[in-house]
Amino acid sequence: MGRDEAFRDIYREHYNAVLRYAWRRVGPDAAHDVAAEVFLIAWRRWETVPRLDPLPWLYGVGRGVVQNHQRTENRGQMLEARLMVEPDPPTRDLADRTAERNSVVSAWQSLGETDREVLALVGWEGLDVPTAAMVMQCSVPAFTARLYRAKRRLRTALDRQDKAAEEAPEPPGAPARVGLEERCV
Repeated sequence: MGRDEAFRDIYREHYNAVLRYAWRRVGPDAAHDVAAEVFLIAWRRWETVPRLDPLPWLYGVGRGVVQNHQRTENRGQMLEARLMVEPDPPTRDLADRTAERNSVVSAWQSLGETDREVLALVGWEGLDVPTAAMVMQCSVPAFTARLYRAKRRLRTALDRQDKAAEEAPEPPGAPARVGLEERCV
């Protein structure tokens, strides 16, 4: 099989995964550009692309492309696009959902870039630890430690948010606050 045909096969097989990876990190407006740049790099560096399982390599390239893109964008706007979640059931008030989302966004923003990426690779991309370690270009034990620390930091940030909310005075007739367990389910 020639280079052109092999590249087309990898492109067809993995474009959607790379696009979803980019979409979650840079939003819909820039996701196609990021995915295109990943495959342009793959074409230029064809001899380094693993033939048996190229997706972790593509994610690793995508990570670098996304980081370059994010340096030029407003991180707050980007985070909002990446953190869009399915709407809650209609039984909850819009103000409660907005306050909850703001709390989670604030906790997420308080994390370092590496912590966010580690959590996103496992949570959003659904990668297992060995594959995510390949994307982050580190050993499995190192990635496992990073994941543990990132989860602990996120939990601490969310706990801080809850404590601050509990200490803030509530207006009369305010609805009950949503606890950490309900937010993370």
